[in-house]
Amino acid sequence: MRTNRWLLGLAMSVSVVALAACGSQDDEASPKDSSAAAEQSPGADSAQDQQGQQGKPNTKDIPEVVAEVNGKTITKDEFVPLFETQYQQMQMQAQQSGQPVDETGLKKQTAENLVSTEVLVQEADKRKIDVTDKDIDKGLKESAKSGQMSEKDFLKAMKDQGMDEKKVRSELANQLKIEGLIEDEYGEFEVTGEEIGQAYEQAKTQQEQMAAQGGQQQEMPPIEEMRPQLKEQVKSQKSQEATQKFAKKLRKQADVTIRL
Repeated sequence: MRTNRWLLGLAMSVSVVALAACGSQDDEASPKDSSAAAEQSPGADSAQDQQGQQGKPNTKDIPEVVAEVNGKTITKDEFVPLFETQYQQMQMQAQQSGQPVDETGLKKQTAENLVSTEVLVQEADKRKIDVTDKDIDKGLKESAKSGQMSEKDFLKAMKDQGMDEKKVRSELANQLKIEGLIEDEYGEFEVTGEEIGQAYEQAKTQQEQMAAQGGQQQEMPPIEEMRPQLKEQVKSQKSQEATQKFAKKLRKQADVTIRL
């Protein structure tokens, strides 16, 4: 179960398909999918971005129905908490880089992420991928543990981001359905010794770079100690890539309208 990074990373809802939006915004997108915000003048975009930089992003222009996917609506209430969470993360990065957050682009990306999630969930439902309350309970425990929190504190943190317990459990169920769907489509991902070695070298390089920046040198544990962790990391990467690929395929086949 790979729910931890998903729940903690983006307040649920997109996680594993967070990068799928890039693939789903293909060149063959129909005019009905075009964003109204993209048709505004540069000055209007700039004004919106400046408003967002001062605190929370601008959500006044978000329609009540953000998108429709095969007749299923994605609402403003579903969109806003996720968009605001992503905006806060982007704003933190912007403070370090000095580059302003592209608020209009982030709105579009958030909508595409939600669309990708929806097409995957719909396909999982078609295939009758089952998720039990016990599965959800386990995922919730693992997510809280990963964040070094109690379940109570974890749910409070999610509520602070606009997601009550019912919504958390619902979105977690969707994530588990997607994981089951990818396993059903692609089977178990195998990991070779060579791939583990490559992951180890990448981790070693990253640690050396961080040490150079922070001035503190830390010795890398032997590869054998890290092998289980590295194996799961590689499997997770393969799962993400497969999810993005499958989401892109389903997205092309779906009837989608984005109303931003």
